[in-house]
Amino acid sequence: MFKETVKKLLSGAIICETAFSDEFCYLKSFENKEKITDFLQNLDRELTYLESADAYYCTFQSVDDSNKAELSALFSELRAVFRPLVEFLELLLMATQTDFPLRAKSVVNINELFDPFEHDQTLRDQLRQLTSSKPFKTNRLESREQLVLVFHKLEEMGYLVRKNSASSRYYATARFDIIYLLIEFLNDAERVELPENDTHQQEELLF
Repeated sequence: MFKETVKKLLSGAIICETAFSDEFCYLKSFENKEKITDFLQNLDRELTYLESADAYYCTFQSVDDSNKAELSALFSELRAVFRPLVEFLELLLMATQTDFPLRAKSVVNINELFDPFEHDQTLRDQLRQLTSSKPFKTNRLESREQLVLVFHKLEEMGYLVRKNSASSRYYATARFDIIYLLIEFLNDAERVELPENDTHQQEELLF
């Protein structure tokens, strides 16, 4: 399990109970965690624990010329998906009429979303806009099909998981919690400027 855990961490995986239960249990052992930490230090990496999500991920010990390009690529990837992710989370809050954003272990039953979208033109319009561009782009016109595609894509991206492929119940992973932290970092450290409406949505999701 040591090798599998290290490979996942170095590939950028966020190890939480929902996404990678075996690796998560492995890291819960103090001895195993020490082995992983010692190994990563040899690569100028470190094991970071996110208490609020009960999750582990790999970070650089410092930022320098040797890893600047990799970090820049990471942030570029984040910027590419940030807007559609925020739009999806805002849309989900509207559809479920809740004030609580998705966090690790949150459960969403896609079958319970079909009815609100079928009876609310505003939700359908926003869903259509969401699926008009990457990573959720589709030519499908029915809201039910659009929702299925969005959830499948989030599953592919590691934000949602299912216990089996036929289940309608999706479990959120710690990737949502991590992206909230990264959004804060990008705004505070890099001063990323966003349109006013996106900034408002982001504040709602973070707080």
